[in-house]
Amino acid sequence: MKINTIKETTKEINFSPDDVICAYIGKPHACMCGCSGDYYYTSMNAERGGKERGYKVEPDEINDDKVNKILKVFEAGGRIENLDDYIFTLIRNERQYTIYLAR
Repeated sequence: MKINTIKETTKEINFSPDDVICAYIGKPHACMCGCSGDYYYTSMNAERGGKERGYKVEPDEINDDKVNKILKVFEAGGRIENLDDYIFTLIRNERQYTIYLAR
């Protein structure tokens, strides 16, 4: 998969869906602790995601279909912001979509 991001300059980021730890859908410009949206972890990287966040990812938090739908939003393009070297977000239709890649 290939997406273009905007930080100080435009750059191309290449990654595979296998590189995704989790994805988030929530209200734009709001807290991203989970109170204004939902996190979904990939089955492939759920254990790693739990280690990174400091506690186990529960089975009801794992949803490959939701993560893939979020990735399709990114594939469609738009103003994708690079929040960190491994965190990317965009706002579309009153929702904020964020993906977290393996570091």
